Amino acid sequence: MATAHQPMDPAADLPVIPDRRHQHGRLTEPHASGDAVVRDHRQTMRPAQGMSLAGPGSPFPWIVELRRRGIDARFTLLEIAVLPEPPARIAEALQLTSGQSVVMRHLLLTFDGETAALIKVFFPHEIANGTPITGGRLIRGGIPSLLTRLGYATLRCVDTITAQVPTQEQNTLMPLPATVPVLRTFRVGYSAGDRPVIVTDAVEAAHLFELQYEFSPAPSR
Repeated sequence: MATAHQPMDPAADLPVIPDRRHQHGRLTEPHASGDAVVRDHRQTMRPAQGMSLAGPGSPFPWIVELRRRGIDARFTLLEIAVLPEPPARIAEALQLTSGQSVVMRHLLLTFDGETAALIKVFFPHEIANGTPITGGRLIRGGIPSLLTRLGYATLRCVDTITAQVPTQEQNTLMPLPATVPVLRTFRVGYSAGDRPVIVTDAVEAAHLFELQYEFSPAPSR
């Protein structure tokens, strides 16, 4: 499947936000020592927000919320591909058998024009085939809303989060100061019957994000 490069504003119906980088400071600034230091304007990420559903024709709620905070957040679709032999971790997470393929969507997220995250999203081919997932456009309202319309509402997610040194590919697409690691969030989304229907493998610039989780104590066994 052809590679797609399509910048798009998922919140296109919102008013244009002025460039406020001079107000907030750039993502990195020179330090007297010669090292790079990061601004303190981090975005607090609540993982459940990324699974918010949008109404018909509405933009992705998470992007709308960032815009309201004054952050010009945009996705760019870098690539769509059918992988006949998906990586072992993806195949295991989606509980695929030998010979089952996946559809991958590769996206770039920017804040105020600066690269903030690289995101790869994987779907079983049987779910994605013939849907907007395989189209060369961004999905208005977000993928969770589309999966719900297709009958695969995400009812549960499991996140595995690690901090790591960026790979050469990641450094090329997301230039970072030498001492800044990336946060990798590997998320598996499950639909009815606890069937895995989506895997998101996101690499985020660690100096731009903080994660906030809300949970209740597990019941005693």
